[in-house]
Amino acid sequence: LHNFNLFPKLNPVEATSALFFQLFPNISVTIYPHSVYTLMTFPTSTPGVTKETLSLLMAPGAKLKDDTDEQYKEKCEKLLAFVVNINDEDVVAIENLQEGLYNARDQGIHGEFLPKYDWPVHRFQNMI
Repeated sequence: LHNFNLFPKLNPVEATSALFFQLFPNISVTIYPHSVYTLMTFPTSTPGVTKETLSLLMAPGAKLKDDTDEQYKEKCEKLLAFVVNINDEDVVAIENLQEGLYNARDQGIHGEFLPKYDWPVHRFQNMI
């Protein structure tokens, strides 16, 4: 069922799971059974515009024995396209937050962020 060989020594639960780590405020690390990707987001001087850097790292030996180099490359490209699609959804939320904060500042509005998008920011602020 797998498109890639997995990291060695995974137990059955790890072989079908993903781990998600968020290093506040702008770094995400995701570990799949066959790969790791990192995402760093950076605000720009333009409100509502975010720059991101995404790296996809495949496990050593991830290529299946029967796959050609071209098949493996295509599978990696499809995985990257999936990750980019998911992250594009996150960027929309980040850019909406930036734009909202910018507009609120100019209008003298103070208060809670939009909970749907920014609960992690609000939670972090409450912790400190």
